[in-house]
Amino acid sequence: MTRRLVVEADGGSRGNPGPAGYGSLVKDADTGQVLAERAGGLGRTTNNVAEYTGLVEGLRAAAEIDPSATVEVRMDSKLVVEQMSGRWKIKHPPLQPLALAARNAFDQSRVRYTWIPRAQNSHADRLANEAMDAEARGESWTPKVSVAGGAAVPVAIDEAEPEPPVPANKLTGWDDVGTPTTFVLVRHGESANTLRKLFCGRDGSDPGLTERGRAQAEAAARALPAFCGGDRPVAVVSSPLQRARETAEAVAAFAGVPVKVEEGFAEASFGKWDGLDLAAVREQWPDELQAWLDSPAVAPPEGESLDEVGARVKRARDKVIARYAGRTVVVVSHVTPLKQLVRLALDAPSHTVFRMEMTPASLHLVQWWPDGGASLRAFNSTTHLAGLLGDPGL
Repeated sequence: MTRRLVVEADGGSRGNPGPAGYGSLVKDADTGQVLAERAGGLGRTTNNVAEYTGLVEGLRAAAEIDPSATVEVRMDSKLVVEQMSGRWKIKHPPLQPLALAARNAFDQSRVRYTWIPRAQNSHADRLANEAMDAEARGESWTPKVSVAGGAAVPVAIDEAEPEPPVPANKLTGWDDVGTPTTFVLVRHGESANTLRKLFCGRDGSDPGLTERGRAQAEAAARALPAFCGGDRPVAVVSSPLQRARETAEAVAAFAGVPVKVEEGFAEASFGKWDGLDLAAVREQWPDELQAWLDSPAVAPPEGESLDEVGARVKRARDKVIARYAGRTVVVVSHVTPLKQLVRLALDAPSHTVFRMEMTPASLHLVQWWPDGGASLRAFNSTTHLAGLLGDPGL
């Protein structure tokens, strides 16, 4: 009977290009037993090179175990999966020799490639990050499992890292855990770039609101009392960008509270993509765009990754909670930071930001509880914008 193996592979680059590493493992498809782990630092290179390297090393490990087996490769990089499946061309020169090495590592007639969500590739991702951390310390990565005659040889139990504790699920609102801090999230009103569906980040042209955008901001302000259930906000916290500040000023004037500017809630930096629409970016940077869509650790050229945005948004959120604990605050920001706040509330994986729609001047409500829990109470409310909706844009 033909043996069936599974290869899970990943790679990452902290900066893209930046310090990079790969991780891969081989499992028995029938038992789920881990038969081999491989990982290593790669110095300074790109995310795509790291991902391909993880694939190559995973296939080589599978060949050492049983070259006559069938192999299913599982990766969260759609770029690698589609290219190795033959559906996409490999145009980027540094990836071509790596793809050839992968084909030579294992008989490709016995290999099939499957894309999986990033959350299902956590083992390989962890190995890649362990390798990057080890290289940063000037050390070599040490495997937890080695291959000996095709059998798995685990390390001693006292040498293995303990599994992280699984957090208990909570029934939000059932226990008396104190007063939550309420965030009313407001996306800024329409700008000219919103209408044109352009990437418009923190380092770009910084447009103000259109006439309709100002009307949207005023409509959002008037809707706040009912949306908040009568709770009066104690402050409006705004991104420093003009379209957000203009929206925040309209909200603050209606609520009679001050505006506080928080740099952490600025839109993402889109680097060289700023001012372009998606079609132009896809034409000029197809591999980079796909890598950005595949991995939150990847940044646009000279831009900011979703992981980086998420980290600064989390810091800004913590500052607001510390300053206004137990009270209601309006946060006026942009698509990317607001989606990160919702993602953090739901403890959802990074790729979920691509599955949310936030209309200009839409309202959302999140509560953060003293015990660390959170509750998403409302999302993308737009009833106050009757007759004022344009194209939601980017």
